[in-house]
Amino acid sequence: MYSKFRKVLLRAAAGVMISALMASAFAQPLMVAPNGGQSAVAYAASQSDNPIEEKIYKIVAVGDSVTAGYEFGFTEHSIPYGYVEHVYEQALFHGFRSAYSNYGVLGLKTAGLKRWMEAVAGGESVKSADIQSNLPDPRADRIFAETKQLREAITEASLIVMTIGGNDMYSVLAKLEAGADQTEAAAVRENTLASYEAELEASLRLMLSLQPKAEIVIADQYLPIPPPIKVGELFFPLYPEGDRLFLLDSVKQLRERLNLVSERLTKDGFRIRIANVASSFVGNELDFTSIAKGDIHPSRAGYAAMGKAFAKAIWNDYRVVKPRESHVPVSIVVKGKELISANKPLLVQNRTYLPLRSITDATGAAITWNAKTQTASIKLQSGTVDITAGSTTYRSNSVTKPLQAPPAFIHSSGHSSTLYVPLAAISEGLQFQVVYRDTLKTVFINK
Repeated sequence: MYSKFRKVLLRAAAGVMISALMASAFAQPLMVAPNGGQSAVAYAASQSDNPIEEKIYKIVAVGDSVTAGYEFGFTEHSIPYGYVEHVYEQALFHGFRSAYSNYGVLGLKTAGLKRWMEAVAGGESVKSADIQSNLPDPRADRIFAETKQLREAITEASLIVMTIGGNDMYSVLAKLEAGADQTEAAAVRENTLASYEAELEASLRLMLSLQPKAEIVIADQYLPIPPPIKVGELFFPLYPEGDRLFLLDSVKQLRERLNLVSERLTKDGFRIRIANVASSFVGNELDFTSIAKGDIHPSRAGYAAMGKAFAKAIWNDYRVVKPRESHVPVSIVVKGKELISANKPLLVQNRTYLPLRSITDATGAAITWNAKTQTASIKLQSGTVDITAGSTTYRSNSVTKPLQAPPAFIHSSGHSSTLYVPLAAISEGLQFQVVYRDTLKTVFINK
């Protein structure tokens, strides 16, 4: 039983369970930019029309398959919703006009990360074989060819998030599987940890040479192997308990090495934080990973727990919207605050409309209403925007422009009437970033 379980674990760790379908699932580095996205529907002005592009809070994710958001059973139709996506949502929750790019590579080790960051710092395009041999990620060559783009992303980054190091420990696991005693495995572990510490620090210093003001947040490592399961008065171990405790100590020692790297960089004036993801998995190994199916990657619940750990490391909190009434299609978060208003969002012909006055009040914009023409005039720092009920155009600083959405309309309830506008009217006309996250059924509006 032990041998069978260990072999399944090793095969999963080696990435054998990553099928050829992953080539389509991850065709390019995962990105969500202000004018669109991989896993979000975003509405905003294009960069060329956006005068405040420099205000965007840019998140860059670099690391292994956990950073990529891989889950057991992914197919060509799968859309990642990993910890990186949760961090992106939390940035929106905190009122940041945000974007993220994800450069997670399946199977990447710390030594490979260091070689990659050397290429990034040098502005070189490289192939998978130049970085790390036998990577199981079918996207590897495509991603590594984007080193110049990654260099630009890091140079502009506000936040860099990362998981790395889990693949390094496979050599220790393999030593145990080969029948070595813990003394021999400990020697392999010491060499592995020493390399991890040196290569991680070198990688981080290369990133910080490109953007010394960026905040970097790195996760510690979780152990996916659960403790013995109690049935009645008996305990049934899923893995030799001595080896499990040895691996648990290995995870602890890796965290200690990570702490040393963080302390040295912090002493040098850089902003480095550690996301404590390991503690969330303790006691939740079967729910937070797919280890029971032979795959060590986090489940959807595991990625959510990781996202919470990262958010607490970055912002010291984790935000969610309040429960919605059954007839309310979405929640609205404006500048980091959930909009609670008597005028609720409306879903008309499968399109979301929002009460304009509630939005402008929440953003601090001044609004006047012309009842005769049924036109709302909104004054912003950038000028004036006029939106008329029933019109397929809007006026920005007296210039008429087409509205790429159905027109606004007047909604009457009791003795009050409210102008409702489509999401595009807020992004195109008012130049706000409007992001709809279907994962949360929430619209984020940030200036």
